[in-house]
Amino acid sequence: MKFSEDSSQAANYLRRAVPKMVEHDIVPNPLNYTLWYSYFSQAYPSLNKALEATVSRYGTCPVDVSESLFLEHIIQTDDQLSQNNKIQQSLVHLVSDLSGTIEKTSQETAVYSSALKENIMELGTSGLSDELVQKLNELSSNASGLCSTNEAFQSQLAQAQSEINALKQELEESQSQASTDALTGLANRRVFESIFTQHAHNDDMPMSVVMIDIDRFKNFNDTHGHLMGDQILQFVGKLLKQECPESVTPVRFGGEEFALLCPELGIDNVKDIAETIRTKLSKVAFSNKRTGERIEPVTASFGIAVKRSNEVLENLIERADKALYAAKNNGRNQVQLAS
Repeated sequence: MKFSEDSSQAANYLRRAVPKMVEHDIVPNPLNYTLWYSYFSQAYPSLNKALEATVSRYGTCPVDVSESLFLEHIIQTDDQLSQNNKIQQSLVHLVSDLSGTIEKTSQETAVYSSALKENIMELGTSGLSDELVQKLNELSSNASGLCSTNEAFQSQLAQAQSEINALKQELEESQSQASTDALTGLANRRVFESIFTQHAHNDDMPMSVVMIDIDRFKNFNDTHGHLMGDQILQFVGKLLKQECPESVTPVRFGGEEFALLCPELGIDNVKDIAETIRTKLSKVAFSNKRTGERIEPVTASFGIAVKRSNEVLENLIERADKALYAAKNNGRNQVQLAS
C-alpha cells in the first residue's frame, strides 16, 4: 500500500469516491472503497486507466472485475484479507478523527469570535480621542465581519460533519457486511480464515474445526420450498450462536454447510458442544406457518478434526470434511472424529 496523504486530503478522496460509486451503481463494500479511494488519490496510475476502461465498457464495475483489479493493482502480498481489513480499519479511524477535529475546531472558533466581539463592546468609546474611537469602530466592524464569516464557516463545518458521519456509518456497515452472512447473521468464511491465521502458529494451544452439514437438505428444499429452507438455516444459525461459548466462532460456509472454529478447547469439550447442537437440532418440531403442516425433524452430521503441528487450514478442513462424510455414510445425525 502507498498512501501518504494527510487527513484533509484523505477526506477529500473519500467524499469524491462515494458519489462516483453511487453514480455507477457500484456496491459500497470495503474492496470498492479502496479501489475508488485509490483512484482519486492517484496512487496507482495503472489502476486509474483500468477503472476508466471498465466503467466505459460496462457502465459500472462488476464484482469479478473489481476483485481482479484489486488483486492486480493493490494487493502486494498473499494475505489479502489482512490487507483489506487494515485498509477498512484505517478508513474508519480516519473519518472518526476528522469528525472529532471538525467538532473541536467549530467550538473553539465560535468561542474566540464571540469573546472578541464582547471585549470590543466592553471597551466603550467615552473619553477616547476621535482617532481611537475610529480605530475601535473599525475593529468592531472587522470583528462583526469575522463573526459573520465564522457563522458561514460553522455552517460549512456542520455540512462536512454530516457528510463524514454518514461516510463513517457506511464504512462501518460495509465492514460488517463484509464479515457477516446475510441470511444467518453468522460470521463468514473470511472471518474463519482470519481467526485461524491469528492462532495458527501457536502449537501449544489446542485448536479444532467442526464441519456441520444439514442432512438431506436438497430434498428438504425440493419438498418444502426454499423459503422454508431459509428458515431452517436461520434457526441453525441461532442455535450455533446460543450453544457456542465465547471462544468458539460459528460460521456459515455456504449452502447448508456450517463450521465451528474452536481454539483453546480440548477435544472432549469440542465433542460435547457438537453433540449438544446435534441433539437439540434433532428434537426441534418445525411446522409450515403458512399451511400448518408439520415437518419431519431436521438433523445434521458433524465431522471434527484436531489441528496438528504446523497444519494449514486447508488440510484441517479436509480432514474434518472426511469425518463429516463418514458420519453421513454411517447413517447421518451423528458426530465423527477425524483420524
